[in-house]
Amino acid sequence: MYFTEKKGQRLAVFDHLISAETGQQIEFPVSSPEQEASMRGAEELGRRGLEGVLDPRDPETSLLLKNSTTG
Repeated sequence: MYFTEKKGQRLAVFDHLISAETGQQIEFPVSSPEQEASMRGAEELGRRGLEGVLDPRDPETSLLLKNSTTG
């Protein structure tokens, strides 16, 4: 995901999502700096995966992490 401006509107461009109708990347309007910051934070959490968010010392979390990596 990256951010750009088109015709004065701030857009989030999802470079990994392609519209089946147009064949172009999905663009989503961003209405505020807070929304952009939230989207950037969500992207970072996605990059880190479960291991970056959850505590592996917790027995239930450990089992969840084990199952998420083994399928």
